[in-house]
Amino acid sequence: MILIRHQNEGNLKPYFYFALEEYVLKHLLKNDETYFFTWEIHGVVIGKNQVIENEVNLEFLKEHKIDVYRRPTGGGCVYADHRNTMFSIVTKKSNREFTFKTYLSKIIDSMKLLNVPIEFSGRNDLLFEGKKISGNAFLQNKYGMLMHGTFLYDCDLETMVRAITPSDEKLVSKGIDSVRSRVTNLKPYLGGLTQEQLIKHFENTLTNQTYTLSREEVMIIQEMAKKYESKDWIYKKQPAYTKILKKRIPGGLFEIKLDIDEGIIRNLAIQGDFFDKQSLIPFEQSFKDMPYDKAHIEDVLSRFSIEEFILDAKTEDLKNLLFEGVLGE
Repeated sequence: MILIRHQNEGNLKPYFYFALEEYVLKHLLKNDETYFFTWEIHGVVIGKNQVIENEVNLEFLKEHKIDVYRRPTGGGCVYADHRNTMFSIVTKKSNREFTFKTYLSKIIDSMKLLNVPIEFSGRNDLLFEGKKISGNAFLQNKYGMLMHGTFLYDCDLETMVRAITPSDEKLVSKGIDSVRSRVTNLKPYLGGLTQEQLIKHFENTLTNQTYTLSREEVMIIQEMAKKYESKDWIYKKQPAYTKILKKRIPGGLFEIKLDIDEGIIRNLAIQGDFFDKQSLIPFEQSFKDMPYDKAHIEDVLSRFSIEEFILDAKTEDLKNLLFEGVLGE
């Protein structure tokens, strides 16, 4: 395999690495070549086809300033911090059906040299002593194939659980114990090997050539990365879904149902035990086909007052409830 090197290694956002993978696929990859590089991030990475709110604890992420990213591959949501190593493998398509095992076996062989027995499990995982230490995702297009994944060195498992599970504290507490029984870090089993030394070990044992990106190539990749950094990619890329906002506020119990597609409110309906003074339909329809963000909610509520429709209701309280569900700003 060919090792990719670039400027500012280990000090970049995931957007850069997603763009780097795309760049290798489109511009570097030749027949019978395979490229490899490692990277680090701090945040939650959502699969291409996932709905963010179904996968993460948004309040916890906001409180702890943990960012959300969307990768170009499918699969599930993962949390990673700087004590977790990510790796990417980019190669040409073969005539055979893709299997994770073909490429993960190289990681297994590399770890054998450290006397750490890793085994392949299921569709896309690596286990140590029956516990997961690596999960992986896959993409294939006309240019080639991409596989990337996590490698748990000393990740904060408690933060991981709190970041990607519902906010109910009982569920979180149970989740931490459950994750610890199924997932483990490798640091205690590496005989004092640092994370940097582990990465160097992978580079030495998995690759036999080096390709160093030029300054011009880095600039091209940084420009490509803007796509993966955009709010459209992160928040609007997710599939159409329905969300429920429910809270007792002045006027009664409000349950707001929003049908959202590509960041647009396709339909909004308000239910609850409140007393309506007139039909809510004009108010509800004022949100139709509107971007679901704070600025547009503010605009609608500046033109329509909920006090006119529901007894004892306050526009400010309704606005705060709608804001609770907004992703990003």
